[in-house]
Amino acid sequence: MKKGVFIETANVTRFRAALAMAQDTEKGRPGMLMVSGEAGLGKTLAALNAHAENGGVYLRAWEDWTQAAFLQALCFEVAGLRPHGANRCKTRIVEVMGQADANSTIFMDEADRLHIGRLEDLRDIHDLTGAPIVLIGELGLGSRVAARSRIDDRIPSEFRIRFEPITNQDISMYAAAAAGLKLSAEACAVVHALCKGNFRRAHNLIISLEQMAKAAETGKVDEAMAKRLSPAKGGKK
Repeated sequence: MKKGVFIETANVTRFRAALAMAQDTEKGRPGMLMVSGEAGLGKTLAALNAHAENGGVYLRAWEDWTQAAFLQALCFEVAGLRPHGANRCKTRIVEVMGQADANSTIFMDEADRLHIGRLEDLRDIHDLTGAPIVLIGELGLGSRVAARSRIDDRIPSEFRIRFEPITNQDISMYAAAAAGLKLSAEACAVVHALCKGNFRRAHNLIISLEQMAKAAETGKVDEAMAKRLSPAKGGKK
């Protein structure tokens, strides 16, 4: 199984389009972005890929981060410094990100774990610099954002990206790119039913199919081979 394989799903395409709009300083529309959906649908992979291609800052939230700890972590990613005190950190972040040549998109992963005050800190940074802020989290993120209208109002409808379950086509593309397997339409349907549209579960199932295919000395997976995947494997991973 190849590592680091990334495929362009419909979810990713919609995310890329919204991000490009926010990052286009001449034609884009200022605003914060919200990427939400159940766990295992590829939100983090999409954010990491966008960060690798476009630069900016990627940060993963810690549970119960204090304001000082959060802003120190963010300041280190932005400026390579950890000043003492939340205000000094925020001031330095704004200074660096406000520079004309700064690549300043912030990808805030697992944002649903952040205290509402930390989301307000990110709103402040967006307001003062115009930098795109991408909030990534599970379904609870939407209700947390909605609780503060001054945050909610900064996320236009076109910047609200809901990741949906992956499709049979996504599974076929991923199996080919990551494992060199050619799945029949029927085999894709079996994998899709077992993983219930969850990308992480599909990844685990394709690893199992790769092992079966190697044992059978084939690169093709038919319905019969796919059905050898037990429901337990598809439902518990």
